[in-house]
Amino acid sequence: MTPDNLPDDDQLTDETENADDDFVQYEAFEAQNRLWIKAIVPVLQLRMHDAQHNGRLQYALDRLHIAACERLTRILSSDLPPVDA
Repeated sequence: MTPDNLPDDDQLTDETENADDDFVQYEAFEAQNRLWIKAIVPVLQLRMHDAQHNGRLQYALDRLHIAACERLTRILSSDLPPVDA
């Protein structure tokens, strides 16, 4: 590169700051996903067999279990590459 084509220091600083901001946002997103996983996994491990006598309670627990599975699937599938069908 010739000296006329070199980027100035301000442009390099801006690009570095943008990269740092992107990393901070990505890190916050991943931390949030880890917190969701920590909250969801105990719900999936807990199965109340005593609730079977109360249909409304069992229905609510089943819906909670389904929602937890769906949320965990979305979180974990975001780590996988997209599949072209």
